[in-house]
Amino acid sequence: MSRKIPFADEWNPRSEDRIFSNAKDIVIAPITKLCKVENPEDERVNYFWIRPKKSYNSDLLRDHICQYANYLEKYFDPELEYTTNMGYIKLMIDFFPDYNAQNFIFDINRYIINPSIFEKVRQMVEYNYSLSLNYKNANTPQLQYTNEHAKMLMQISIMMNLCIPLATHFAYMRSLSDIDEFLLDIYDNIIYAPELTGVVDMIEKLFETTISNVSKNARNNATIWVDTKQDMRGKNVITHSKGAERNIILNIIPKYAFNRNMISLNYTSIQKSNKYQITDIQYEFSYVPLSSSKREGEDSVSDFD
Repeated sequence: MSRKIPFADEWNPRSEDRIFSNAKDIVIAPITKLCKVENPEDERVNYFWIRPKKSYNSDLLRDHICQYANYLEKYFDPELEYTTNMGYIKLMIDFFPDYNAQNFIFDINRYIINPSIFEKVRQMVEYNYSLSLNYKNANTPQLQYTNEHAKMLMQISIMMNLCIPLATHFAYMRSLSDIDEFLLDIYDNIIYAPELTGVVDMIEKLFETTISNVSKNARNNATIWVDTKQDMRGKNVITHSKGAERNIILNIIPKYAFNRNMISLNYTSIQKSNKYQITDIQYEFSYVPLSSSKREGEDSVSDFD
């Protein structure tokens, strides 16, 4: 950009720049004002419930979503395309009971995961990206992450952030029983969007990363991995690697920030998955959930937090 603007993680927005804010369990946006709702006194229209996904419903992530969304709107989307389109979908969720998951995902793809917003997010990433990744692996180049890979991951992360308030609110309003599968359906459309495909299969790359690290753990802890109790729990290198990959997509990528190394976050997540699910379990008396990311349930606080 030609004019100097602050970086996203250093930006301290003024009150007039805070389109998005948050409180306990919710993200708040001025939908009644933007979409000219007939009854603007109904403040509930402005509330997006985050509660259905516990690992997203923290002060840390709600603040993060609002910071990046406000920054995008201020500097890269001044016409408020994202917020306006978001408002349309919010009204469909709240006022049309027959608006189902298929309708919702169609509209998310049309209004949020679209080329225009993707391009604005790409510009935001290009402006804010500051890492310098130079790790080389001649034997297994599929495990190398370049700056272009990291930028792709940041674009995916921000697009997920833009979808989360709508997705969790829809799950709340429709009482969805499996929020994770619903989110994964949406995230697939981000990861395989035309703006990213053709460069690298990021799902495959994440799996190569997880299985490489899990396989190393299995070699170093062979006695534990061949224990018959692993079979009883349905654990092997493949299933555990898939679980660790799923955890990265659901619980780690949405929490990336420009001032952190996202590749290191992924690696740390895999190591903690190995620890919590395999090497540190008291088999006879203590079992942990099958989710690779948490100790206290399918949807608890993630390794990032």
